[in-house]
Amino acid sequence: MKIIKTGIPGLDEMLNGGIPEGRTILITGATGTGKSTLGVEFLVEGIRNSENGILISLEEDSEDLYEDYLNFGWDLKRFEIENKLRVITPPIPLKIEEADIDIDNLVNTIQRAVSDINAKRMVIDSLSVLTAGLKEKESRKKILKLSTLLRELECTSLVISEVTEEEEENSDYGVGGYIFQGIISLYYKKKGAARIRGIEIRKMRGVDHSTKTKTIEITPEGLKVYSEDFII
Repeated sequence: MKIIKTGIPGLDEMLNGGIPEGRTILITGATGTGKSTLGVEFLVEGIRNSENGILISLEEDSEDLYEDYLNFGWDLKRFEIENKLRVITPPIPLKIEEADIDIDNLVNTIQRAVSDINAKRMVIDSLSVLTAGLKEKESRKKILKLSTLLRELECTSLVISEVTEEEEENSDYGVGGYIFQGIISLYYKKKGAARIRGIEIRKMRGVDHSTKTKTIEITPEGLKVYSEDFII
């Protein structure tokens, strides 16, 4: 089993090396936890190691993404020009409550993009938009179709899902809990007068991973996981 490094200092150590190649991992957390940054950093690490990537962002315009991540030194636009990355966004960025994603069109778009640049890594941001307003049965069908495609494409994929702080505490992740081969949860909790971020590997099949929740920080270079336990 080949292991794929995330490139995030401290996280690969928690994962005992990285993520098994070809797996689909669910990344959960509330707003501001660093989910999207984790996803893009994962893609950038792939590009540094000759593994092209796909970024599917259903809520942000591509120009905004270019600008946001240039602050970390990640030139997504240049990566696209060099055919190392494909950024897929809807014509008009979607709000969760308004989203109505045609899963068949999305699947076709993903297949073409992967074929065009021989992509090995993928990030989908976010599952929350993809399943917005759907009943559980419809949501399950969409997620199953998407996860089946990702397995067939043999991409190592991160699927981001927004949850509220209340849902974080009690969530079994519904259908995602058994469809995805791994779950990484990010937290952003108040401690005294400040807020601190944390990360936990809830599940990672085939990996002897850490079960501790660690403190993380969003630095000018990206995410950094510290050895200190995350304690509120």
